[in-house]
Amino acid sequence: MVKHIVMFRLNAEGEKLAQLAGDFKKAIEALPAKIEALKLVEVGINDGPAQGNWHIVLTAICDDYQALDTYSAHPEHLACVAIIKADVASRACVDYLE
Repeated sequence: MVKHIVMFRLNAEGEKLAQLAGDFKKAIEALPAKIEALKLVEVGINDGPAQGNWHIVLTAICDDYQALDTYSAHPEHLACVAIIKADVASRACVDYLE
């Protein structure tokens, strides 16, 4: 299994940040029912008090790297990315075999 972990920092604050993060979370968490290559997904929205934390973390699990590529290029996934794309300040990603 491949674990795909992505963190996002957005150029947004307050209500706009909450709306973007919430819309992204809802859309991403609907994907396992739409994309067979995606086995599991979880999205966390930072609510801790520390300054400088990443705003969103996404964890996705696929069977292998080919399935991860299928998920990444899928139109339903790209529609989710479009929700936050214009407001992404930073993105960090780690993919590893579990």
